Amino acid sequence: MHVPRAVAQHHEGDLAAEARGGHPGAHGDGGAGEPRQVLDAARAVAVRHRRGILVAALWAVNATGCVAYVPSSKLGPARQDAGWVAYLGNSHHDACAAESLVPDPRPLWRADVGRAVRGSPALGETVVAVGVAERVVTLLDRATGQALWRTRLHGTIHAGPLLEEERLYVATEAPEGRVYALRLRDGRTLWSTKTESVVAPLALEGDTIFAATERGTVLRLEAERGAVAWRRHLPGAVRAAPVATPFGLAVATAADTLYLLDKTSGEVRARLATPGTVLAAPALAESRLYFGTTGGHVLAVELPGLAVAWDHPAGDGVFGAVAVARDTVYALARDGALWLIPAAHPAGARAIALRIVATAGPTPLAAGVLVASVSGEVLLVDPGAGTIRWRVQLDGPIEQPPLVRDRQLVVVSGRGDIHAYR
Repeated sequence: MHVPRAVAQHHEGDLAAEARGGHPGAHGDGGAGEPRQVLDAARAVAVRHRRGILVAALWAVNATGCVAYVPSSKLGPARQDAGWVAYLGNSHHDACAAESLVPDPRPLWRADVGRAVRGSPALGETVVAVGVAERVVTLLDRATGQALWRTRLHGTIHAGPLLEEERLYVATEAPEGRVYALRLRDGRTLWSTKTESVVAPLALEGDTIFAATERGTVLRLEAERGAVAWRRHLPGAVRAAPVATPFGLAVATAADTLYLLDKTSGEVRARLATPGTVLAAPALAESRLYFGTTGGHVLAVELPGLAVAWDHPAGDGVFGAVAVARDTVYALARDGALWLIPAAHPAGARAIALRIVATAGPTPLAAGVLVASVSGEVLLVDPGAGTIRWRVQLDGPIEQPPLVRDRQLVVVSGRGDIHAYR
């Protein structure tokens, strides 16, 4: 069923004009006059009546039905005490490691938010925030999937937002690269700072935001007002989120190089050539960074010198982020091999062949590992037995890891749908 999209709260055009598509109504081949106008008016009333019935029917659909855009008459919460302050929740990528799911999760809701969701969502205590291909940030109620507000930005969104207390932070790529701070309650723009095209997720540390652009420019911005403290140009585009560490800012570029920058000045402190491109944010655990490369390697790198502690072959390219939980490094190769590598003893690594094609990283849970494929499969894997406990088929591709918060599974699928299971 086609559902007309609703008007966003900010920067949206006239709904009536949009519904008309910018064209005058057709009057057939008869002459224009009062009887024809009356007939047209009656038909318009009938059409509006039928549309009203359609809208009412859609709102009556049960919770597992598709949630369409809604007029932005609702507001989000004023704040979320437990936010989503890094790509995948935290720097370890283990924000879901203490979470669990019931043996057979059932559909809770499905929300259609646009043509495609860009990047990973931010899961708050009661909300889900996503960037959408139509240059829109949407805030959803996490319990129901209902849209609370939509804000249109001036550029295309490639990476998902971050959520901290009363604000969302998000960046845009072409045609106008900017970093935005949005008010969580209503999506109002608090500030925006012009950068260059940003496709990598942002990094947030205290009162500081770090952004990196497709031209290789790394920026430090003040989170309160968006003022730029410094810019540093590096060779190669940046597609993975920068990682703020106690030793400096780690930035991986498409020139197959990992840099460590001084967070205060932006000066380069160390650099390391990588065996392939790093496309997803490295995971930080104590004084090490862990990441995969398109060349089929999983590496552990010591900070601050960027010395390689170990380099483990993955058999195929690793496009998604690795995760570190319970002293184990979890990595998912493109050919569907789920690698479990003991951080201190990589010789004990083992792989589970899942026979999928994957570009999203794995999500370790308290009892299992979630993975997703480009064809739309979501699997819950028993890492001990190497078996699949649960699976569901959605529209592909799934390009970001499934996420769990408060025993609720949230998956972004390939056609702008967000699915929730419990």
